[in-house]
Amino acid sequence: MSLSFKGHTVVITGAGGGLGKTYSLLFASRGANVVVNDFNGAAAQKVVDQILQAGGKAVVNTSSVTDGNAVIQSAVDAFGGVTILINNAGVLRDKGFKNMSDKEWDQITEVQLKGAFACTKAAWPIFRKQKFGRIVNTASAAGLYGNFGQANYSAAKMGLVGFTKTLAFEGAKYNIKSVVIAPMAASAMTETIMPPEMLANLKPEFVAPFVAAVCHPDGPDASGRIFEVGAGFIAEVRWEQSKGAVFKNDATFTPSAVKAKWSEITNFDQPKHLKSIADIDMKKIHEAASKASPNPQASPGVRFDGKTVIVTGAGAGLGRAYALMYSKLGANVVVNDVSERGAKLVVDEIVKAGGKATTAICSAEDGETIVKAALDKFGGVHALVANAGILRDKSFTAMSEQEWDIVLAVHLRGTYKCAKAVWPVFQKQKYGRILTTCSPTGVYGNFGQANYATAKAGITGLTRTLAIEGQKYNIIANVIAPTAGTAMTETVWPEEMLKAFTPNHIAPLVGYLTSEDNDDATGCLFELSGGWIAQTRWQRSGGYGFPTVKPYTPEDVIVRWKEITVFDERSTHPTSTSEALQQIVENFENKGDEVKAKL
Repeated sequence: MSLSFKGHTVVITGAGGGLGKTYSLLFASRGANVVVNDFNGAAAQKVVDQILQAGGKAVVNTSSVTDGNAVIQSAVDAFGGVTILINNAGVLRDKGFKNMSDKEWDQITEVQLKGAFACTKAAWPIFRKQKFGRIVNTASAAGLYGNFGQANYSAAKMGLVGFTKTLAFEGAKYNIKSVVIAPMAASAMTETIMPPEMLANLKPEFVAPFVAAVCHPDGPDASGRIFEVGAGFIAEVRWEQSKGAVFKNDATFTPSAVKAKWSEITNFDQPKHLKSIADIDMKKIHEAASKASPNPQASPGVRFDGKTVIVTGAGAGLGRAYALMYSKLGANVVVNDVSERGAKLVVDEIVKAGGKATTAICSAEDGETIVKAALDKFGGVHALVANAGILRDKSFTAMSEQEWDIVLAVHLRGTYKCAKAVWPVFQKQKYGRILTTCSPTGVYGNFGQANYATAKAGITGLTRTLAIEGQKYNIIANVIAPTAGTAMTETVWPEEMLKAFTPNHIAPLVGYLTSEDNDDATGCLFELSGGWIAQTRWQRSGGYGFPTVKPYTPEDVIVRWKEITVFDERSTHPTSTSEALQQIVENFENKGDEVKAKL
């Protein structure tokens, strides 16, 4: 059996060279109509000419990917529709975090995130109407694990993981399947950062057949899933959650209590592999926390005397709970919020209790103003808790560009701007703690939250890179995915849930992670709610390595699907791009017999 794409129209962005070009040639060779999108019209035309000369069908599109309507319209005009969209366009603007400009941050998020949103948004109603669509989004190892000098790129690429997972939920009943790949391949983008001998083995031809296989109507169901692909090696990556620890939700639930149970929180002996937010058993957590004994405290206890902590979005909810906790433990607190009334009430509460606090009334995107408030009032800053957020929930069909933009701006860009503003202070004093806020939606995706899932997942990618770049300066960065009753959740939660899962249950972990006592955990993700705290990490399947003497075929992928996706004793837990690359590099030497696909 040969997989034909006759009758399909494939739109491929960034298709003038590298992976995009290789995808275009492969799909065209299998009968598809192809829209070759690239801002470089001459490069795109060369690809189209090559396809036409071989008897295929293709057209050029030179629109910016942020003009998704124009990109998709060219498919409709030339071929009457679209069935497959490959969001491949990307740019690099690598810089150490200290030297990264806002423009370099914005350019990356604009192309990678806004571009993927715009093109997918334009194709979505067509896919829904015809009850068929395939979407491939392009992440990278830098997105999954973080990478030095790529804070912008890591954020954007990890954002696409959250985006994909949400699209998979929303598209399920319309037979719209979305998959995300982290490819390792030679391109104009990678040739500046990889040695020639490595590039020679990382041919785009060893990525494209996998993409074709998961896009075919008869291909395997890869929707909502993540795959690392390169040099003939393919593996699936999924979240693995520790069993975690349960705490009694009383006055003994403190950062010192978290410190006392740290080894239990991070123990992966009995892991879980959740597929959606619905898999989090809130009722069971509530019951276990209610029955727990008072929490033992670590000695010496966690304190913040002489330290200044910035908390964004601290006028209510989680931020308020954090601010009050820090003050109680001796910290000077900078209470940031867009609501002057909310921020002042929290500061008054702290001052009345004998603490020290000041307001910074502005958007989280105004990081410099917030840090200036800390320096002016307290002469320093030692920890940043990036907590500010908003919700603009809408099904992807109904989501406006404005609803996308504002959520990305407040959550992701706001976190970047605050981290950027504290970074030189932290570097100079060789000490700093950064705590950022993801969400279970950013981890697993969630219906009606494509914007929020993308922003929250992006924050995870950013945080992992900050942890890598901060290491030699004693700057520690971690990310949490909390579930709590707040002004953001009260519109969607029943009353009893709001009472059982209060922001006070999230604060103790935040306190521990941002303290001097935590000198080890960095670049980590934690899920928590209602007195339960667990660590979540990547698990990678053992995968399958095809021989590198010549490219494998889409049919080969189907034959080997079980081996590619099985999580068994061969599974690994990569924590860095170099660890992730190891298995791919090992496959360079795989010159085994050609795989004979028998379908």
